[in-house]
Amino acid sequence: MFLAAVVAGLLVGGVVAGVRAVSRESGGAPDAGAQRPGTATAPAGSAGATAERFAAAWSRDDTDALYLLLDPTAQQRYPLADFANAYRGFEDETTLTKLAATVAGVDGGSARLAVHATTAYFGDLEYTISLNLVQAGGRWLVAWEPTAIHPELTGGDRFRSTIQRPTRGAILDRNGEPLAVTRDVRFIGLNRAAISDRGAVTAALVGFGFSREQVDAAFANAGGPSQRIAVGPVSDEHVEAAAALAHDYSGVLLYFESQRVHPLGASAAHVVGYTRELTAEELAQRKGQGFRPGDRVGAVGLEASQEKVLAGQAGAELDLVDGQGAVVQVLQKRDFVQGRDVKTTLDATVLRATAARLAGRAGAAVVVDPRSNAILALNSSPSYDPDAFERNDAAALAAISVASGSPQANRATTGLYSAGSTFKLITGAAGMVYGGYTPSDRFDCSAVWTGVDPPRRNWEGAQGPLTIAQGLMRSCNPVFYEIALKLYNTQPPGLLAKMARAFGLGAPTGVVGLAEEDGLVPDAQWKKEKKGELWVPGDEVNLGIGQGDLLVTPLQLANAYSTFLGGDLRAPVILAGQEATVRGKLPLTAEQSAALKLGLRLVTGPNGTASAAFANAGYTDFGGKSGTAEDVGAQQHVLFVAFSPAADPHALAAVVLDEGQSGSIEAGPIARDIVLAALKASP
Repeated sequence: MFLAAVVAGLLVGGVVAGVRAVSRESGGAPDAGAQRPGTATAPAGSAGATAERFAAAWSRDDTDALYLLLDPTAQQRYPLADFANAYRGFEDETTLTKLAATVAGVDGGSARLAVHATTAYFGDLEYTISLNLVQAGGRWLVAWEPTAIHPELTGGDRFRSTIQRPTRGAILDRNGEPLAVTRDVRFIGLNRAAISDRGAVTAALVGFGFSREQVDAAFANAGGPSQRIAVGPVSDEHVEAAAALAHDYSGVLLYFESQRVHPLGASAAHVVGYTRELTAEELAQRKGQGFRPGDRVGAVGLEASQEKVLAGQAGAELDLVDGQGAVVQVLQKRDFVQGRDVKTTLDATVLRATAARLAGRAGAAVVVDPRSNAILALNSSPSYDPDAFERNDAAALAAISVASGSPQANRATTGLYSAGSTFKLITGAAGMVYGGYTPSDRFDCSAVWTGVDPPRRNWEGAQGPLTIAQGLMRSCNPVFYEIALKLYNTQPPGLLAKMARAFGLGAPTGVVGLAEEDGLVPDAQWKKEKKGELWVPGDEVNLGIGQGDLLVTPLQLANAYSTFLGGDLRAPVILAGQEATVRGKLPLTAEQSAALKLGLRLVTGPNGTASAAFANAGYTDFGGKSGTAEDVGAQQHVLFVAFSPAADPHALAAVVLDEGQSGSIEAGPIARDIVLAALKASP
């Protein structure tokens, strides 16, 4: 031990002497962190010059250069290792990320340094230290004490920090089933520096079940060669095979890592969302709040909108403690806040059933309970695996980005569609409220309607005289053309648009926690401002059957029908414990509402347009409405809204398919089955 100490002393002394010799050969004092040319302000060889070199060396975290500025007495009292450890301890305990020291003043053999320390957990620390300077060998050197790091470090006291990092809260369905949760996940990864035969390792990993793209992406990762790079997760049933792989191939690793997991995968991707890494700019904006490179925040969906609740807040306390570890003073403190769970109104069973029923077909579905206006499911299709973003799986992310159908687009809340014949419910309501029609009034459902020029054909030919309810049953265009034309000629103008807005169209639904589009209800003012044209009768009759410039989201469509069933325009609810905010009331009498409800029941009855999907299939306790809307060119999208039980609906589903020929035949059965799943899952 004695010989080791002697050797260590010789080595340290040799390093110091060598650096000093180099300094002497260059013709000046030791270059211990000399400032860049033009930045020094004190005369060479003065106490101020030494103070400036000390400040510069500290600012660039060069403890070797700092040590060379100590006078011999200080170096003897504080060996280099102890000196360096003092600075490392200060950095570690304060979570220092950057330090800037400048000379604030020099008075004889004393200098004052202003210190600005940026920390990860305690924000910015600003203080002043006193630097004692002595002349030795014709030069000014530092008579160093720990107070040169911080003025509180006296008498053997030191800093001690306590850090608490929160675990991200879970997102739960209404029954407590996790939709997003942080778990320890088993991974296979690579230490590329330890791999001698890439081809053999690649073949083994592909044979295990990973794709060639996954393996290649791991090998191509920009991280350092010795950095652990994930290839992919390992399920419980493949643990033994993974362990054998790690044993047989050097550089293949089997390990656990904490990761955000979305158990429903693609079935809840658009509503729940995923997290992402903070950017360098975001880390800079959050400095002092306990964020580190690699930390994640919610990117989209509920993960993003509920970030503050889910994430919590890192707790930190910086204490000054004595030699026995007793707290002398609390210097900085930020309270710890654990991430909290977010319980939703969503139902995992309904989400899965909805995703399965859409079966990857481009479109969306929204399921609500009309009694509370709670959202039970919100699905967009095609979908994607949100955990690919959590794993930073380059191959999977590349596949998502180039996949057809825009899987990341949330059609349910941001997709804009013509409402088609589902809008006829609103036209019928406007006809009775503003047009003076009664439930018993009849309209000629002719094969050709001549109310405007050019004449318009009815999609299924003449059906004879029909009431508004029967017009809904057969989705007869002329019935609603006639109503729309009368509303066009009724003062004040814009009555049909007014009713559409009463149903909540043309504006966000107000749901808390989801991003959504406004949609559009066109009228004379809009057309004049946007197109510089007058609103003509043809515009109104187009609107009467849900065509023209009208645009709705599937969420708005579901909310409009829920509004009708409940009588109040309410904001949908997706966060458990919230009440549906009433935003307006429909101006319908009980008699008018009953007539329209009858029409929706007739749609699914034996004479309705959706009889094949409902009455003929044995589903008789439903109401609903179909829609087939023409898009740009020859493409059509199809819609259906269904609810049950008809007299007291507990579940309602709005389904929109991007392409199709018939709302009743294609979207109807999907909406029916989703409603049945929701009723079965009802608590």
